[in-house]
Amino acid sequence: MKKITSLSLGFSFLIMSYTGIMLYIVPQGKIAYWSDWHLLGLSKTQYGDIHVTSMFTMLIFGFLHIYYNWKPLISYIKDKSRKISFTKKELLIAFGINVFFVLSTLYMFQPVRSIIDIQNSIKNYWAEEYGEPPFGHAEESRLGFITQRQNIDLKQAKEKLKAKNILFKDDDTLLDIARKNSISPSEVYKIIQSQSKNMQRPEGTPTSLGRRTLQELDDMGKIELEKSLKILKSKGIKANPNDRIKQIADELGVRPIDVYKLIK
Repeated sequence: MKKITSLSLGFSFLIMSYTGIMLYIVPQGKIAYWSDWHLLGLSKTQYGDIHVTSMFTMLIFGFLHIYYNWKPLISYIKDKSRKISFTKKELLIAFGINVFFVLSTLYMFQPVRSIIDIQNSIKNYWAEEYGEPPFGHAEESRLGFITQRQNIDLKQAKEKLKAKNILFKDDDTLLDIARKNSISPSEVYKIIQSQSKNMQRPEGTPTSLGRRTLQELDDMGKIELEKSLKILKSKGIKANPNDRIKQIADELGVRPIDVYKLIK
């Protein structure tokens, strides 16, 4: 049983490490679902599910490993008089390493900050590569609903899909249509979106727009902060530089892209 425990612990560690790396580079949820993202045959959801189940496997065999190796582990924290000492150098170093990484994550100290920055850069790349959905879980919307919500002519949208030899039914969701035709929901949307020029995103629109603050857009040179605040004030919104575009959009009852067009 000891051998099974050690081997199982090792395998679960490898699986957790692999899925952890995949989840590190995976697009944001809305981007992954919008693009129907897969890597090596697995989706973001599947990588997440495997990561969770392998975590439980690792916990179970981790506790068994501690049980079978209790005496050697205890010996690591015993002093020369064979008494347990919580001030032993090795214990304090091991504890300090873990505390350091926890605090570094919470307060964004280096080198953890660089790790998170790299991850954000990867996720921004995916956002630029695939584009963002017009609203949350748009891929689950039926064709009639999304065309109505996005001011797209339904009849023309259907004609466009037929012209591209896209198979679909009236009650299909964008995800259904995408999978029937081996493309992504974002590609389906691009085809039907071309019917409405007023729904196009302005050239140079920042990625992850909803999560951007007014200050960030000003720093990027996309807006003039003071001018934007005045425009929003005229619309009855008392915004501050740290307000996110999504927050302002919700107050106005519009989409983030509409806020951007307004203050742009």
